Amino acid sequence: MIQRVPCLQRIEHNGRLAAIVVAGRAIIDDTLSDEAFRQVQAKCLYALELAGQGRPDAYTDPDAEAFARAALGGS
Repeated sequence: MIQRVPCLQRIEHNGRLAAIVVAGRAIIDDTLSDEAFRQVQAKCLYALELAGQGRPDAYTDPDAEAFARAALGGS
């Protein structure tokens, strides 16, 4: 029996892999600075929200960046 593989979303920060979101979980690089960690965490939340809506393919990095800025109170 072939099982469905959950969608895996790469989360990048400054052009480098910073986290992976898969199966309702986010695995974040623990070597990031506090500020970078918060930005990546917000981008992961965005990916998780899209996945929860059944739209994991809707993730784009520019949209995730905008979500993170709004979530963190930036402009």
